[in-house]
Parts: sequence; C-alpha cells; structure tokens
Amino acid sequence: MSPVHSTSRRSRGPLGLAAVAAAAVLGVSGCSIDLSHLRPGGGDEPSPSPTPVDAAPLLESALESLRGQPAVTVQGQVSATENSIVSDIALTTTAAGASYGTLQESENEAEVMAADSRIFVNAPEEYWLDQNVINPDTDSYADNWVRVSARQLGFDPGAVLAPAQLADIIGAMAPDGGRATLENLDGTTAYRVDLRGGEQNRVWIGEESGELLRAEIEQLAPEGAEDGPRSRLNFTPAEPADVESVYTDVLAVANDGLKGAPDSRLPVNWSGQLELNCETGGACTVSGTVKDDSEGDSGDSVVVRMDATVSNDELGSKECDDTGTLKAGGTVDLSCGVDFNLAPSASPQSYEVSGDAQLSTRALTGEAREEFVTTIEEQRDAALENPSGSPSASPSESAGD
Repeated sequence: MSPVHSTSRRSRGPLGLAAVAAAAVLGVSGCSIDLSHLRPGGGDEPSPSPTPVDAAPLLESALESLRGQPAVTVQGQVSATENSIVSDIALTTTAAGASYGTLQESENEAEVMAADSRIFVNAPEEYWLDQNVINPDTDSYADNWVRVSARQLGFDPGAVLAPAQLADIIGAMAPDGGRATLENLDGTTAYRVDLRGGEQNRVWIGEESGELLRAEIEQLAPEGAEDGPRSRLNFTPAEPADVESVYTDVLAVANDGLKGAPDSRLPVNWSGQLELNCETGGACTVSGTVKDDSEGDSGDSVVVRMDATVSNDELGSKECDDTGTLKAGGTVDLSCGVDFNLAPSASPQSYEVSGDAQLSTRALTGEAREEFVTTIEEQRDAALENPSGSPSASPSESAGD
C-alpha cells in the first residue's frame, strides 16, 4: 500500500447558532496519496511476466464485463488534489448510481448515501469541525443526514463509481497499444495495464477472472468534467443481494433520515437587518433577504427557511415561517406575518413588539422528498427485475433540486 504523507493540522472552535448570522473558524486537515510510489502486493516488487499479452483486448474485455455489472463495491482511497485530505472509502454503487457506504477522514467516519444525483453524509461533530462549512444551522449537522455537493465530498459516487460510468472513464484512457505484464497483486496474479497519462494511471486485471481488480487514476473524472479526485481503488463485483441491500439502506435514509435534513452546499446568511412592520389592529410582518456567501457560481440552489417569532409581554408570542430557493451567487427575499387580532378601542393603546428569525436550510422539501423516494423505489424495482445491470438512464444526469 502506498504511504500516506500526513501534513495534518486541526483547529477546534465553537459552532455558531444565530437568529440573524453565524460565524465560526473551522480547521482543515490535509494529506496526500502518493500514487507515484504505489506497488501492488503490499509493497512487494512486481514479478516479471513470462508471457506479456496485448493490453488493448484484455482491457476492453474487462471493461465490458464491468459495464454490465448491476453494481460494484470499491475499497480504497481518494484525494481531491495531490496535497488535499485523503479519504478512505468503502462504497457499493449500483448501475443506476445509488450508493451507500462509508468515508473516513483521519479518525472521523461518515456514512455516505447517494441517489438520483443527490449526495448526503451522516457524520459526528468532529467530522464537521474539519469541514469548511459555516452556516446558521451548522450546529444541527452532527449525527444527522446533511446534503453535500460532490466538491465537498471529493467525488460524486454515481458519476464515477457506477459500473458503466467507471468503465467509460477508464476506457477513455485506454492505451493505443502496448503489452500487459503479469504481476503479483496481493497474492493474486494480475495483468497490469498502463493507461494513457503516465505511471499514475494504471489498472490490474485478474489473470484467471479477467475482471478489473484495482485502478490507480490520477484524475477520476467523468467526461466533460474539468478534474476529478486522485484515487486508488480495489474492486469487487456485487452480488444481487448486495444490490438489494444498497437500496434497502438508501430507502431507509430517504424515508426516515431526510425529514428536515439541512443542506450544506451553499454558505447562506442574512443580507442586512431583518425588518418588522406592524399595523393598527395587530398585523405584523417579518421580512429579510438571504444571500449566498460563496465566491462564484457553483450552479447549486438551496432551499432556505425563515422561522420568525413576534412577541409582546402582554400579547404573548406568535410564530410564522417562509421558505424560498436561493441560487448560487444570488439572493432571495423571505417574508411572513402574524396577527394579534386586536379589537378596536375607543382608547387607542400602543404595544411595543419585537421580532426575530432563525435562518436554516432544507435538503429536500416534503414534496421533493416524496418524489426522491419514488425514484429510488423505481430504480430498485428495475434493478431486481434486471440483475445484469444496464440501467435505462444515466446516473450522472442531473435531477435538479
């Protein structure tokens, strides 16, 4: 196994919870995967191949087999860049892009669930302290399912680990010719195929099975993407029972774990101060503008929610809420009202009223979550009816928010 060179540093700080704004300074730890020194067989020198074979047909056959599998299980490491944090992953991803498993950074392990072009993680507080996420509802992230972007996770399981998508990525780097040499791969004889792009792009194919066993890819990126994570992955074909298990786990999260789940993909905050306007008779309106605090346009959009409270010592408190969709780089206005229903009086009386509002995010609204569950159920039913794989729709197609 390749050595991992750690340059880890960490800074702990309080998570902010605020009605109007929140701020925190979170540490980032980093290390890198040194793909240039990877050797199969736990560091053993490769055994010379007595009978090299043509690389192209061997690779083509292995990728065709991979492309037809209903799912693939991977264990290994990914790193967004050469010097960024390394994540150990163990994931099973179906042909339709549904994925379930774990990701570990340092000692912090997160559950990962992905389906229909949406990614969620469930992780302890320590994991989130190492992420660059600052939101008014950040304190609700720990031990709850939170929607994340592929950039935040480091990769999109459905776009790069679904069998057909993975086969396409590797196939795009297939060498024009060359020979495959036989090596000892963790006690198994396997042909090493050097892909285009140098020593840091290569795969190992079982001598007897003809299946893809390991891949080391410097940029595991789908077609059209500018870049992708550095990766070293070991592959295991998934059995039908594994596919069913993935959908069981994914549906359990979609049904029970995403109610009120927050969304970390954009840093959101209030733009300016809240406004409270009250009329004679007791009708009051709370208004505020929410902005995206990121620099640039990621193309994401996040549902934001305002929970407002209007209070008076004599009249008591009343609550209202409003939701809107915030697009990356933009703003959205939120407003809601309450009514104290004050009866007309011959002697007018004034009341001092105060108002505040808590800002939060929502990964999926109620209707969107129901549609999400329905889509996953349809994928599961199709997978069980067609255990050989070959999904009718590409998992990399965006489903929107």
